[in-house]
Amino acid sequence: MAKQTEPRRKTNSPVSSRSGQQANRAGQPARPARTSRNSERARQQRQRRRRRNKLVFRVVCGLLICAAIVLAPTVFFRVSHITVTGDTRYTEQELIDASGVREGDNMFFLDSSHIAQILQAKYPYLDTVKLHRRLPSTLQIEITERTAALSVEVNGEYLLMDMTGKVLEKNGQVADNTVEVVGAEAEKLKVGDTVGDEQEKLQTVLDLMNLMTQYEMNDKVGSIDIEKAYDVRMRFDDRYTILLGNLSDLEHKIQFLQAILKEPSLPETGIIDLTDDKKAHYRPDDTVSTSEEQDDTEEADDAAETGQSGDSTDDGQEKDSTDDSAEQEETGADDASGQEEQADTGAQDGDSSQENSDGQTTGVVLYGKIIL
Repeated sequence: MAKQTEPRRKTNSPVSSRSGQQANRAGQPARPARTSRNSERARQQRQRRRRRNKLVFRVVCGLLICAAIVLAPTVFFRVSHITVTGDTRYTEQELIDASGVREGDNMFFLDSSHIAQILQAKYPYLDTVKLHRRLPSTLQIEITERTAALSVEVNGEYLLMDMTGKVLEKNGQVADNTVEVVGAEAEKLKVGDTVGDEQEKLQTVLDLMNLMTQYEMNDKVGSIDIEKAYDVRMRFDDRYTILLGNLSDLEHKIQFLQAILKEPSLPETGIIDLTDDKKAHYRPDDTVSTSEEQDDTEEADDAAETGQSGDSTDDGQEKDSTDDSAEQEETGADDASGQEEQADTGAQDGDSSQENSDGQTTGVVLYGKIIL
């Protein structure tokens, strides 16, 4: 009996049949190739779409942040409170009004240097002006003031200056804790000006005071007379008159003065002459001898008037006047001998001398003898 065979089923897709055959041969289930390609394409599209969305998000966030940075200072951080710190002679309200800053102004748009220039121009005593922004809405103005150091005489009035030469104010008298300066020729200066190169005498005074400050002696300077540029004089510690001459080699002279003041045998008052660059001289104050001579002159005038009022002078009065004259002569002789003894003592005390870097003898000449 013949075997019946089933008819072979025909498929519409030879590719499917072929891939099915290949899958059968490999012992694996069949997978459509077209479906695989479509799914890979869809996956790549999703990745591109995701990257594009991330980029857009970042751009939008960046724009929002930039807008916030730009708009925040204009919308927020506006001045609502102003304070002034630092010791000053001016009132807080004066400084605030002069600064030009008003409530509601944007703190970040304020020009600090311009505000400082405005305040310093209007108020000469102001030295430094700093603006501090205390977020969110407080503006702090920190200031420091200048200190008057010189009272410069000009036509009976005084210009007060600090150590930089800036004119702080005009006063009718010498200010406390300042050095009186005479003969400086400062007629052209006004309040707010600063000493320039054309004011040579004032520049010299400033150089002198800066040196005195450097050697910590500025607080004892009482006055400076610079009317004659070749004969500058300084009153020191209200006890000594310092003759500085033309102020050549000024620092050397100040060093000389510092050494002289340490000399134990130096008298309490007098004149210290520093015009010689090799040695310093001391002598008693001229004002003492001048006052004594004036007293003697007044006594002589009184005696002459008394003699003219009488008709005659008896022998007893002449004898008394003769005796008085003799006593005065003896007293003068004793004073002269005492001065000679004092000079001898000074000479004995001052046998020592020292040499400077050039090998020249330097020292203080006290009563004609070098003592330092």
